[in-house]
Amino acid sequence: MTAPIRTHSSVLPVASLRNARRRPFRNCAVCTTPVDGYRFCWRCRQHRRAPRSADLVAPLIYALDGASSAEVLRNYKNHPKRAERERCTRIIGELLRLAISHHQRCVAAAVGQPVATRVVVPSLTSRTGTHPMVSIAHSLDLLGDVVLRPSLDARCDRAVEADKFIVEGTVVGQHVMVIDDVWTTGSNAQSASLALRRAGASAVSVVVIARWLDARHPLCVRLIRDQLDEHYDPRVCPITGRRCA
Repeated sequence: MTAPIRTHSSVLPVASLRNARRRPFRNCAVCTTPVDGYRFCWRCRQHRRAPRSADLVAPLIYALDGASSAEVLRNYKNHPKRAERERCTRIIGELLRLAISHHQRCVAAAVGQPVATRVVVPSLTSRTGTHPMVSIAHSLDLLGDVVLRPSLDARCDRAVEADKFIVEGTVVGQHVMVIDDVWTTGSNAQSASLALRRAGASAVSVVVIARWLDARHPLCVRLIRDQLDEHYDPRVCPITGRRCA
């Protein structure tokens, strides 16, 4: 019998969220975007040409443009009303808490090395102050002494470059888990991976709250119709796509 997983039902709107899917040749094996008979989407194929890209990428849910799942990812940072920002922050925090507490062991098993430390991808835009995702991770006591900083001339673009980030702290020989809020092209998360590898990390995994999708794209329309009929279930592993005991 599967042990129940504690969720804060008043916080997590499971009916409006959908787990990212892991179905070979229907979803990209890296970022879980829908594909048509290929193992990887075009962009992840390009990323994999860099030999030091992330060992594993684990999106938790899909953010469907125009749906409430996408609003959560937008509003936790940018909504003018504090109450709405806080509501969305609680949702993201609960998604991250559940993922780390119940599936970090799955990440470690897939990579072949226990997670030693975690970092958050910092903003490369003109946002001032502490990034909300950093605040969420700190509130869950997920971060240690290692920090990613944007380099002075870093640009928020689609290029994958180690020079976008500076690694503060020691990561030599360690498995570093990178936490990010949204995967659109994956360029910043993969750039963080390159920077961590260059600093000596032996393994890098990425846990991202949501894989952003254009709900109007024909492949996404098919994904929504054929694969997204079940509500979000925190027991579904973001690594294997199966339920964890």
